[in-house]
Amino acid sequence: MIFGKKKKDPAACVLMDSLSRVLGKGRIESRQGGVVRVKLKEGSVKEVLRAHKVQVVPSGEDTTPVLARVIDCDDKDVITFNTLRELKGESMRTNLRMPVDFVSFAYPLSGPDKARAAIRANDLSGGGLSFYCALSLSPGDLLEVVIPVTRIAPLLLKCQILRKGGSNGEYTFYAAKFVDIIDEQESLVREAVFRAQVQVIRDRQAS
Repeated sequence: MIFGKKKKDPAACVLMDSLSRVLGKGRIESRQGGVVRVKLKEGSVKEVLRAHKVQVVPSGEDTTPVLARVIDCDDKDVITFNTLRELKGESMRTNLRMPVDFVSFAYPLSGPDKARAAIRANDLSGGGLSFYCALSLSPGDLLEVVIPVTRIAPLLLKCQILRKGGSNGEYTFYAAKFVDIIDEQESLVREAVFRAQVQVIRDRQAS
């Protein structure tokens, strides 16, 4: 598969509270020592200032997200944060999770069911997804799923079932992690989640 390139601002970021609720979209003006300055572009300054702790999550993969506390805000909506700690590894992927609602397909690679089945996605992150489907799956089972919400084209990604949730008799809830995912694929998934987070801000402002 050929992945296209698109220019994006590596300093762009999303601000979220400790529960990963989107507060705003901004641009990192500077990051020195334990101090991060963010120019708020979309969202409410008051909501950001009211948050006890704020997650500053850059769109670029090369910049580590941080958990921070507000120090100050000037009259140009530039907010100064004091970094409490970096968010690394699985924490970073969890921060980028976003509720989604799309219908797609899964192709089991192990387990009793081998036929293609429809799935309804529940949430998505750079590290995995959760979904509902009629397949009979168990923790450890492998399958391929089509992710249709990325910018270039749908991705076919391999994943492994982590846990099995409740069932309504026909559809069962599953949580899965991506395996053997390459950097460009993860980048496209993270970008899709980032766009979805920004859209939440715009929808909230329009309502």
